[in-house]
Amino acid sequence: MLLCLDFASKKAKLIGVEREREKLKVVLSLEFSIAELGEVFGEFLKSSSADIDEIRVSGALENSFHQVFTVPDLKKKMLRQALETEVIKAFGNGYQFRQEELEELIAPGNQVTRKLMTAGLKIETLEKLSGMFADSRVRPSLYTTYPMALQALVREMEILTEKPLAFMEIDYPTSRVVIFKGREIRLTRELPVAKEEKDPDRSALAMDIYRTLLFYSDTFPDEQVSRLVFAGGSTTEETVENLRRKTGAEIIPFLPGAFFEGMEEIPYIHPGCLGLALLKPEQLSFGYVPLSVQERRKIKKTLLVSSCASVAVLLLLALVISRLALSLQNLNAYHSGVKGEIRMKEETLKHLALEFISQSIETSQPSWSEVFQEVAVAVPPGVALKTLTLKKVKKVWRGEASGVADGFDEISSLLLAEEAQTKFAHSPLFRGARMTEKEVRGKQVEFKLTYQLQRGDG
Repeated sequence: MLLCLDFASKKAKLIGVEREREKLKVVLSLEFSIAELGEVFGEFLKSSSADIDEIRVSGALENSFHQVFTVPDLKKKMLRQALETEVIKAFGNGYQFRQEELEELIAPGNQVTRKLMTAGLKIETLEKLSGMFADSRVRPSLYTTYPMALQALVREMEILTEKPLAFMEIDYPTSRVVIFKGREIRLTRELPVAKEEKDPDRSALAMDIYRTLLFYSDTFPDEQVSRLVFAGGSTTEETVENLRRKTGAEIIPFLPGAFFEGMEEIPYIHPGCLGLALLKPEQLSFGYVPLSVQERRKIKKTLLVSSCASVAVLLLLALVISRLALSLQNLNAYHSGVKGEIRMKEETLKHLALEFISQSIETSQPSWSEVFQEVAVAVPPGVALKTLTLKKVKKVWRGEASGVADGFDEISSLLLAEEAQTKFAHSPLFRGARMTEKEVRGKQVEFKLTYQLQRGDG
């Protein structure tokens, strides 16, 4: 049996799945409150251990993030550093994250940039989830986030397109809203659910969902969520009709029975758990391994490599001794030939190294990781950059940054914009920083800075 667990904010949801012919059959569905999770879930694991072949886990929305970043076309290591800088700026450094490339974009000046979707889970949460299975015979083979599991479900339903889609799981005490656009996870949110709504037409939940859809339209002005999917035990016809009337959106029926058997016998339908069951680990970029588990694996790998190396050394020594015993003269001749060959390869490598250094100097580019790190230092809290460009003009790298200062009022926002200019001006990496535009919009101030790099004229 495949055990799939979704840890929501106040309830943990679980299904057991078995594969029958070409379909999956749901044979078990349970819910645990977080308060009783340690004792009750622990007993369940012990009693069902013999029937469990694999475990998959997804974390709660509040302990994960999903974000799309557009960064310059960098080498793999530099790309990771640049993304890590952006993630730390946006979410802090308490996350374990991974990324997947969506597409290449051509920026002005034929500059190639990469559009990447990132997803992260709190390291503390990941370790806590891992600790729950410390005494279990079967440990989880996969940890991921709830929206990534849900993505596998809607992909199987064949409803992921470039038209925005909102999936709502409504289940007391919380509902969860995830908005997709193609492969991108655009927005995730948790909302409270009341046990009873006295007036369905003025439902607090429906209003919260409607405000979430309006927020999406404000964030992406050229897009509107025109398709809604509802699931969860607390979904009512009044809520669905209320939102259909307010938004004019198409209501897509949620029919997991099309690819899961046994659904009519199950009292609770958990979309996140169903998505976990559909995931193909070899195709999933956003599977996480707790750091403590990674360390244990490193130790095992080190021991294995050490053992193999020791055996290899012993075999090599035996071979050398045997060779010496057979013919010391032939061995000396062999060593002479090897030394000559090594000298030839060393000379060849010297020439290659010189050619490589020459080529590197001719095609050198500014260190993007250094630029991103210095920009992160130069941007004070309360200031968000919208664009950052660099262009080489007559052997000098010139750049422009546009951003928004958001203070308590107009004056504090102006001071924040001036602080950003001052930090750019005093940065050891930039020079000639000056403010070219500054516009007050309400309490915010939009601005543009121009600057040059101190290095990069190679």
